[in-house]
Amino acid sequence: MGHCRTLVVSYHRDIDSGRATAGIGAFADDAEFEAHGRVFRGRDEIFGFLEAREANTGRQTVHVLANEVVTGQDAGGDDERVELQAMVLLHVRRPDGAYVLDRVLSTVHRFRHSGGEWRITHRISRPLHPTV
Repeated sequence: MGHCRTLVVSYHRDIDSGRATAGIGAFADDAEFEAHGRVFRGRDEIFGFLEAREANTGRQTVHVLANEVVTGQDAGGDDERVELQAMVLLHVRRPDGAYVLDRVLSTVHRFRHSGGEWRITHRISRPLHPTV
């Protein structure tokens, strides 16, 4: 299970450090990535999303994972599947340098072990308490 959590933490760290496109390695070729009400399918579309995020240098963020729940098995065999549900606390840097909590997201990451590696196959992210 640790390998899967590491993938999620690493791509968020890439985003937060201004190198969002470096996070593409966490995703399977056929992955689906839902963000901001849109679904990006496949590594090319996900890379495009990450590229746009990286280009937005004025937005500095810190993603913090909390309340993690893992289901599935991480025994290392091929075609195994794991799911990680977590709250992501998204902090955004203000002009004065302070970080403030911007939103809390309910996320689900699904993983597949194939070819000796774990990769994210599906990512869903929605506000924990959507506005009406």
